[in-house]
Amino acid sequence: MKGKYILIAILLLASAAAYATEPVATSYGHSFGNRNLRFTEAGKAHTEITVGARYGQAKGVSSYGGSLQATRVWTPSNWFAGQAGVLVSTVYAGDYGALADVLAVGGVRLGNKVSFGLDALVGTGQMALYDESSNGASIHRYYNSQWRLKLGGQASLNFRLTEVVTLGVFGRYLYTFNDESNRSYQQAEGWEAKPTTFYDNRWSAGVSLTFNIMKESQLSGDNCWTAGAYTGYSFLGNKGWIVGAEMNHFKRVSARGGRVLGFGSEQIIGERRSTNSVFGKAGYQVLPWGAGSPVIFEFGAKAGLGEYVKAGEAWTESGSFYMRSAIQSLGIVGKAYVGVNFHFGRHSIKLGGEAGYHTCFNTSFVGEGYTGEVTTPLHGADASVTLGYSLAF
Repeated sequence: MKGKYILIAILLLASAAAYATEPVATSYGHSFGNRNLRFTEAGKAHTEITVGARYGQAKGVSSYGGSLQATRVWTPSNWFAGQAGVLVSTVYAGDYGALADVLAVGGVRLGNKVSFGLDALVGTGQMALYDESSNGASIHRYYNSQWRLKLGGQASLNFRLTEVVTLGVFGRYLYTFNDESNRSYQQAEGWEAKPTTFYDNRWSAGVSLTFNIMKESQLSGDNCWTAGAYTGYSFLGNKGWIVGAEMNHFKRVSARGGRVLGFGSEQIIGERRSTNSVFGKAGYQVLPWGAGSPVIFEFGAKAGLGEYVKAGEAWTESGSFYMRSAIQSLGIVGKAYVGVNFHFGRHSIKLGGEAGYHTCFNTSFVGEGYTGEVTTPLHGADASVTLGYSLAF
């Protein structure tokens, strides 16, 4: 009798194993009933990275910059595709400095070798603003930016050059939800100010290259994308509270390690003014107990462009006017980072620290009727600590 029960158990286990290995059709390919046994099919889904360069205007103020977009694309037919992803962009707008947008993207694409795309955009970004004041003899100009909720759309015409590279041209429009009562300008005593100019809506156009980086491949904890957000505090360089978002690709290259490539955008909210930066990163994760490690160690490097607050002083020759203000300077920054991830399946909580160095492009003090100078150095150290959350998909 005991042998009979053992035989039944073996048959049940064999049946379960046979059932588990049967492929199950999905919107992206097929799976075998396990998140580590999911496979994409080129005809159903893939991931694209788009690099763009663009020119834009907001009420006559020109801006030049670039963007980086990661998009998941579903292709139920050879002429129609749906897509969703994240767009991070930054532009340089002269006296206003660098302006960044972080947007969610969702839309459709029609066509094959030549296709037309239409996307909705929603997220947050910086809006430039301008104040001017005068005392009759002198003029003071104040350039600043504020973060606002943004909504818009983009259209693109795309030409597939190869199976993995697509050339595109695009147009984009962003509407800014602006509260005109929230302005950071402080009027100098005895001076008269003009109404604040808000550069709240912006159009842009540009060219892009799209790379299909994920054809037939396994999607799993060993080869996946992660999206995350983090906060923290920066105590060198730009000082203040940090709010950031990033997207990374992890690929396991050994039993106890894997490489990380990613990009992101970061905002530091300081006492006097906020600054932003965009960056790319490359690193390595150490998995002490293999893929199921509850604790994962990480180290690597980050590099990008960022704004740095520079103090300035201005005065009239007669001594009737003196002020101390702040301007924004665009700089190049490089950092080394370390972190420890507490890993719970698809979820991770990360404690991190980073340190590095920045060097800024030179800046000048803008004014009429008085002279001024930038009083802070163009170079310096950066350091911060962070706490974040990420989700693998």
